[in-house]
Amino acid sequence: MLAPAPPPAPQVALAPAITPPTVARTYVPAAVPAPVPQQAGTVSYATIEDPKAARPVMELLAKLAAVVDAPPGTPEGQFATIFFDPRCPYCHAAFTALHGQIAARWVPVVVLGDPEGGNRMAAGILSATDRVAALKAAFETKGGKAGEVSAETAAKLAENREAFASIFAASPALRPGVPTMFVPRPDGRLAIMVGYEAGDDAKLRAVLAGS
Repeated sequence: MLAPAPPPAPQVALAPAITPPTVARTYVPAAVPAPVPQQAGTVSYATIEDPKAARPVMELLAKLAAVVDAPPGTPEGQFATIFFDPRCPYCHAAFTALHGQIAARWVPVVVLGDPEGGNRMAAGILSATDRVAALKAAFETKGGKAGEVSAETAAKLAENREAFASIFAASPALRPGVPTMFVPRPDGRLAIMVGYEAGDDAKLRAVLAGS
């Protein structure tokens, strides 16, 4: 298996995939340490080829604090997991395009600076009675309703951020950014897409369908 960089850790073994012809626009989180020069992230798409390796990754992602935007009864294998920062305009564009079109877990991760303000926005979303509505409001108003960052919420957001950082530590070929989307294929493989631009929603739905 060819790899553009040294192989990642076994628990998240990423096989390189074809880089899209156009580079998806992302916000690069300053909080994630930059890889050393020889391992600098250069791609925005990768695949975990081994279903046995992909399964525990999806199980781990399913445990993170998130906004579940899906019809009741959606099979576990049909959920995309999307890391987002509530202040990211490309995350907003992705949500607008994907809301109501796919089943997704939107995992808040504060990586765009001002952690205090970002955590309050994320806390407001996670503490809402209707998390989907709160997420939509946060994107549309570029803020939403700030919440209290309790010790429990702070621990959940820290866990989300650690999981997000581990993705790029395990696969230095990937370029860090938000949104980062984990999309399961019907055959058990797991696609990872970093960034969003117009038309990527169709690509994501094609991956879910196995195209």
